[in-house]
Amino acid sequence: MRALAVLSMLAVVGLLAFCGLWIAELLLERSFADSLYKEVRRRPPHPFLQVMPSGQVDHVNDQGFRGDPITLDKSANSLRIFTLGGSTTLGVSNPYQESYPYLLQQELRSRHPGVNIEVQNAGSAWYTTAHSLVNYELRVRRFRPDVIVFFEAINDLTRSFAPPWYSVRDFAPDYSHYLGPYARFAGPQTEFIDSSTWLAIHAAKRAVGEDPNPFNQRDPDNVARIAARLRPNDSPDFRSLPSYREFYQTLIDAVRADHHTLLLASQPFIYRADLSAEEHRLLFFAPLMCADHGTYPSLPAMINGMRLYNQAARELARTNHVPFLDFEANVPKTTGFFSDDVHLRRPANEILARMVADAVDAEGIVDAVVGRPRGDIRGVH
Repeated sequence: MRALAVLSMLAVVGLLAFCGLWIAELLLERSFADSLYKEVRRRPPHPFLQVMPSGQVDHVNDQGFRGDPITLDKSANSLRIFTLGGSTTLGVSNPYQESYPYLLQQELRSRHPGVNIEVQNAGSAWYTTAHSLVNYELRVRRFRPDVIVFFEAINDLTRSFAPPWYSVRDFAPDYSHYLGPYARFAGPQTEFIDSSTWLAIHAAKRAVGEDPNPFNQRDPDNVARIAARLRPNDSPDFRSLPSYREFYQTLIDAVRADHHTLLLASQPFIYRADLSAEEHRLLFFAPLMCADHGTYPSLPAMINGMRLYNQAARELARTNHVPFLDFEANVPKTTGFFSDDVHLRRPANEILARMVADAVDAEGIVDAVVGRPRGDIRGVH
């Protein structure tokens, strides 16, 4: 009789525990949905371009570019430059005055004091070559720039993979598998490495520091805990490389069809075979952005991958007879120039700005543009 009473009590306790867990689960899902709705209402996404700079950095104008106010019509005696690319172009880790497009604007203004130099930063976090192509077609080209400057590699490289917290399926050549900043639209389970466990249990484990957060890239210990659950892969398949070439070529074709000058460049990165332990703690792209079926690219793989994509950009520049600037070779691979895998500190941005300004002068772009009859909006090649 006593045993039956004990069993009954245990059953009641178990039922109450289950109900409590179920209610906690519903509350967590509701809280997640509310926070997501509020964020989307606060910063409505562009339907074709994912995130926009306005929520990422300071000094964004009404047209959504990081720069001074701009109008469609360009005044006489003006040179209008647009920079395309990802977060390293946008400068998500830099104040406006330390971003490379701003420094480029200041450099050119100091060299050409009689010319109105406009540099508009059209970069955005997460943007691949595909995003930059759409960005150019829908937003940039209507401003009829004289010069387009473009570099990107790392964001296309990451699209070779399908991290469970950023992707909805395995690799797709059009990058539709990789939701990136909008992966959380798929539900709160995307926040956890093991999505089969109840959210309430994950929340309890995260509260005591056991569950790492795949969206927290700035905590080296958190990134290390995620990497510890994965296996490094020295020879991953960089499946997005053909797509990278295709989108890159299409962007080149679009810019040149509009008769604008195009300057292309390689992407700098800090990866070296002899990174110190402290430098290694700054890295997060491989385990967070490139996880795939329990593996992530090792440091040698990331070095090789970035070289492959930069070399592809160089080859496209050569075959299309477009000037190519080797940013990667000119930025020292140290923490004085990098804040993580690829994001740049001011000294690195100063190097980029000088190299682009030197290329603008070497190509004679200022004289060619400003010397044109007023109303002629064609660029030079």
